[in-house]
Amino acid sequence: MKRAVVAALAAVVWLGGCGGSGGSLPLDPGGQPPETPELPGVPVQPEQPEPGEPPSLWPLTTGSSWTYRITDPTRGVFDKRVEVLGPQAVPETATTATLVRSVQPHLEERSWQLELQNGVVVRLREEDLKADVIARVTTWSPATVKSLAQTQELGWSYESTIRELTRQDDGTTEEKERTYVWRVLAVNETVTVPAGTFTNAIKVQRDRPDKAGKERVYWLVPGLGKVREDGERLEELVSHDVKK
Repeated sequence: MKRAVVAALAAVVWLGGCGGSGGSLPLDPGGQPPETPELPGVPVQPEQPEPGEPPSLWPLTTGSSWTYRITDPTRGVFDKRVEVLGPQAVPETATTATLVRSVQPHLEERSWQLELQNGVVVRLREEDLKADVIARVTTWSPATVKSLAQTQELGWSYESTIRELTRQDDGTTEEKERTYVWRVLAVNETVTVPAGTFTNAIKVQRDRPDKAGKERVYWLVPGLGKVREDGERLEELVSHDVKK
């Protein structure tokens, strides 16, 4: 499968302004590095689908948008709107990634995301804003897995350990090591949400082995993206406008 080089991803995505030691991109499911060799100062090629390829499970096309109904045990029921703003420079780095904005009544999130050659989507940086002011910045080394873009077989699994650095608006920082395990629980799953019934969803679970109760389950539909998420709260797709 031929891939086009569309952007550069440095191995350590937060060193540009956050400090710390080196890291690497997530390994593929077989435990091997991504297809492109990782060398100091050499960019790693992100994934970009070509015409005729299967539709993505996590579309990052500029202008695409989704509205979700959130049922939160603490905050109640409210809507969240997600919009892809397009390729932009990741602050404090020389990297370009796709900026995704998520707006809730109490919070706005900005997330820089990139699809890699092994079919996973990684998150490089996230900013939490309150009243248009950055309240918290989170970065990861290596870039943490956000979701899947390519359909995987039943039983597929993926484990990654990352260092998470969080900076609060008062200047305090906190660094933690986390391990995440992703698994495909079902394929061609039928799921019903306010936006409709979908029969071709892939059901994926994300676990944190170090902490019980942090499991999240996602239903992803080719060409559409996430239609449902269950875990600490419930998210259900209400409407969507996915650009080609």
